[in-house]
Amino acid sequence: MAIATASWPVSTLAGPDMALLRVTGQGNPTEFNCPASKSRQLANRSTNELTGPSEGDVKPWTQTPLPPANAYPSALKIGLWGDSHTASGTFADNVLEALRLPLAQTHPSFIAPTFGLKGVRQPLRRACLSDDWQLALAYRTPKEGPENYAKSLSAIHTDQVGAFMWLDFRYPSAQTRVKWADIHLGKDSGERGLVLGVSVDDGVESLVQLPPGSLSRLRVQAELPFASLKLRVVAGAVRIDGIAPVYEGKTPVVMDVFSIPGATAKGWRVVNKDHLRREDPLANGYDVVILQSGTNESLDPDFKVRLYEQQISASLAKLKAAYPRARCILIGPPDAQKSSTTVRLINDTQYRLGLAQGCAHWHWQKAMGGPGAAQRWQAKGWMQADLLHLTPEGYAQSARSFVSMVPVKPR
Repeated sequence: MAIATASWPVSTLAGPDMALLRVTGQGNPTEFNCPASKSRQLANRSTNELTGPSEGDVKPWTQTPLPPANAYPSALKIGLWGDSHTASGTFADNVLEALRLPLAQTHPSFIAPTFGLKGVRQPLRRACLSDDWQLALAYRTPKEGPENYAKSLSAIHTDQVGAFMWLDFRYPSAQTRVKWADIHLGKDSGERGLVLGVSVDDGVESLVQLPPGSLSRLRVQAELPFASLKLRVVAGAVRIDGIAPVYEGKTPVVMDVFSIPGATAKGWRVVNKDHLRREDPLANGYDVVILQSGTNESLDPDFKVRLYEQQISASLAKLKAAYPRARCILIGPPDAQKSSTTVRLINDTQYRLGLAQGCAHWHWQKAMGGPGAAQRWQAKGWMQADLLHLTPEGYAQSARSFVSMVPVKPR
């Protein structure tokens, strides 16, 4: 049975690279579950939809400039990039708690498209992604840059008809709603025009036609704040660099966590900072930026401290250039049994670089008690059996120690 589909025009916003799609939802959406099979949901589409829209089904966007919005003018804005130690969200949550900041009113300005990646907790109630998408990560880029990544340092892309993405924004509470959500689109989708099917809160799907290379953001906005967003590819190829929601109600704290298990600081070295700043929904950047790294570098059997110093220095320079007004904090790796000596060298290097470039540094290994602390923490129940990752209580203890030793809030 075919799903009802409506065609809606898209209006450009503040410039030729932004567009607005107005949609209608049904209010309180039903709870969706991710399909057991995440392959393309072709069985639910009509033959006409499977072959793409016919002429007249979709209206092209028209130029109707609207004023840009400053969504978070007075919020404390924190950006965190790291690896598996901060990807789960436990460390960040406990940092907010230790700072006595309201977790229930803390929201992201940008959600990385790392949906389904093991070890990553997204600020969402639920996310479903079909198997048709390919994930690109900046730190895995073979070149040294510059690459056009948004600040998530990740992207997903597909050219498969029927590929879908479903997001439920009801987090951290069931009452959470968004006023609008910007879908950040990459401009490397080839020569084909892109057609997307978009719906919110179980409403009728709207088909949107976007010419190739013309837009970098599609804003989805409904008559009322909404909880869920569904997107599918009807024709063409698409790259999504992230989703930027703007939430209903007060947002005194913006907390963006872009940590990825396995990541190294190389992700920042390949960033095209000019592109990143253009794509950042926060007009004035962050108040605080935190770069947590070093564990995966410490596991490299060919680790060389001088080469590492050059590499982390280049990453830090890019971070500071992207957010020159922000308080800068480096976090070194915690102690690990297999690489305890290298972990110490990495922390010492980060401390020297931070001092030279005006960044604070938190020596995680030293805060645990120095080299060899992993076994002692395991005995307390604060370290996992791999003697590399901490337990939830270990990350909570670490977050409290971090806040007590490093001035996190801006001056």
